[in-house]
Amino acid sequence: MTFEESLDEVLGELGISLDAAQLAAFCAHFELLQKWNRRINLTAVSDPRQAARRHFGEAAFLHRELPAMASAVDVGSGGGFPGLPFAVLRPETDVTLVDSKSKKASFLRAAGRAHANVSVCACRIENWSGQADWALLRAVAPATVLPALAGRAAAIAVLGTDRPPQGPFGPWLDRRMPWSDKRRLWTAQS
Repeated sequence: MTFEESLDEVLGELGISLDAAQLAAFCAHFELLQKWNRRINLTAVSDPRQAARRHFGEAAFLHRELPAMASAVDVGSGGGFPGLPFAVLRPETDVTLVDSKSKKASFLRAAGRAHANVSVCACRIENWSGQADWALLRAVAPATVLPALAGRAAAIAVLGTDRPPQGPFGPWLDRRMPWSDKRRLWTAQS
């Protein structure tokens, strides 16, 4: 099954449809991810079907579950997840992709170049000088970054953990993530 076929299946399960530009953006992101992943470790998930579900599908689930917002920061963005697909689905939202690894930030700049609502910060979240309506966390330890987001993000979304995060935000609300009995989406306001 191709990436595009897998993506269509996954998004169909979520009740989300892409326009032609969004589909092209998702496919371009996946192709660039495959190319760069040969040189630097961006993700262990390279199978098109798994990537469609785990990376793009989870970002689409986040898009479906969160309210409208003017800005978001994706902490530890790595291969651009969930921030870059989220930005494609929400062109009205300014999305900052933050990663402390310069090689990953270089990839994020290349992947985000076509999107006017995407910016990249090659820094640790503690050194990021911005503010955001929402902070998006996936594949980072929430306890290590939540203190740095206090007072700079009005709300937090944590993808994938099976327990509520510890830190300065709460109370935490949770939803089961599709395709997993253990992975949850946790949200909280500051």
